[in-house]
Amino acid sequence: MIDAHTHCFPPEISDNAVQWANTYNEPHWLSLVDPKDKQSLQGWATKEAMIQAMDSAHVGQSILLGWYWEHKATCLKQNELMKEWMDFAPVRYLAFASIYPNEDPIHQLELARSMGFKGVGELHPTIQNYEENKTHWFAMAEWCEANKWPINFHVSEGLNVKYPNFTPTPFDIYLDIAKAFPNLKIILSHWGGGIPFFELNPRLKPLLKNVYYDTAASPLLYDITVFRNVINLVGSEKIIFGSDYPLRVYPKKQTTPDMQTFIDDIQSNAGLSKKESDQIFKQNIENLLNL
Repeated sequence: MIDAHTHCFPPEISDNAVQWANTYNEPHWLSLVDPKDKQSLQGWATKEAMIQAMDSAHVGQSILLGWYWEHKATCLKQNELMKEWMDFAPVRYLAFASIYPNEDPIHQLELARSMGFKGVGELHPTIQNYEENKTHWFAMAEWCEANKWPINFHVSEGLNVKYPNFTPTPFDIYLDIAKAFPNLKIILSHWGGGIPFFELNPRLKPLLKNVYYDTAASPLLYDITVFRNVINLVGSEKIIFGSDYPLRVYPKKQTTPDMQTFIDDIQSNAGLSKKESDQIFKQNIENLLNL
């Protein structure tokens, strides 16, 4: 089993997230992990604690995703941290690079490849100013297409569901990129914010042929029937399991983050066949990364 959507953060963040965010000038990230009017759902984990969570849930590998930081320096800093985790447990940890597309993206990508990364993401077109820097984003996408690197994009729902500091991600951005780079493998996080429905449109379906959808943070967004409904829309071969660990996706059950609660819920209640389960939990991401 592979968890294709996890995050790691430096230990000083858990000590004082506000101070860290102010030091690195990352206000959006701070607004998510330290909301003013709600309890934070963000958990923290060391590299050892994540492996314990993986072992408890029978997860063999986790893919560490970068964050959609607002500055190149923060992206580079997180890549160094993820490299430390990969070196600590190279069989257990793979990683997608944190990239700031607006400043010399090719250099960042080449550096990330030399460090052993396997893809790019999680990116946020709104927070990271896609519309103002489309040329740089397209250069990044062209490199990823040529080098067979998938890109994981954060996707918000089309409707404002009032989670902390909701920031829209216009769906046509992803369509623009998919049209311009038809061989680029794209992973849209959080079930694509509803985009699977549009695969019923015969004009759009061919454009989305290389678009996949991960399940990160699903329990915070949808009930368990989302698995069967999206399978019916796009097929189980386009769904990739991700937990969003160390986010607490069952806040009423979890005092500390774990992977097992979500996996148990899926295996008990999603009604997956063995073939569907094998695809979602492992085979689809293996095929995408040529593992």
